[in-house]
Amino acid sequence: MATSLPPGSTDFLDLPPLPVTRQAAGVAGGAADRLPQAVIDKVMGIPGVDGVWIERDAAGQRVVVLHYTPRGSRAHLPATVAGLPTRIVGGEPIRAL
Repeated sequence: MATSLPPGSTDFLDLPPLPVTRQAAGVAGGAADRLPQAVIDKVMGIPGVDGVWIERDAAGQRVVVLHYTPRGSRAHLPATVAGLPTRIVGGEPIRAL
């Protein structure tokens, strides 16, 4: 039986969330941290993928995060997207609060 997290909980994250800041294109963290829409559409077409975004890992390297809801095998999920390694998070559906 799945347990439900309280609203606003970030317990499902592997690492604490990073603050979101607005940055200009061409500046580190700007346009380079955006995936092309065609790539997003392809990844979002994978059954069970609810979200895709780019984060930086503890070493400052970019990784594509895939939010994957179903429990069970993740073997069909890509190890890389757009040449970047992936990190899988999730287990609970994304819901608007």
